[in-house]
Amino acid sequence: MMAARRWLSATGLALLPTTSQAALPPSWQRVREVQAVTEAAARVLGSRPIDAVERVDGERYRVRAGDCRVTVRVVVRPRAQPGPQAFDAIPDAPDCP
Repeated sequence: MMAARRWLSATGLALLPTTSQAALPPSWQRVREVQAVTEAAARVLGSRPIDAVERVDGERYRVRAGDCRVTVRVVVRPRAQPGPQAFDAIPDAPDCP
């Protein structure tokens, strides 16, 4: 009985999320989003330097590079297990005069 209790305790502790598996605090999750948005916008804006990144709503960011604008959507992927939220940053076509 005592061995079974120890085994259950050890198994239970192994199932608890560790620091590397835990969700990120909201401020760090936002940092990851802004980094991904900036990288996605830079790919479609080419050599134009990015001047500003603005969060429009929960899933859209507006990136400005000179006279050009591009909207980047953050699409959340389903999570199979605890950990940082997985997402994709998908840019629209840039709007340049």
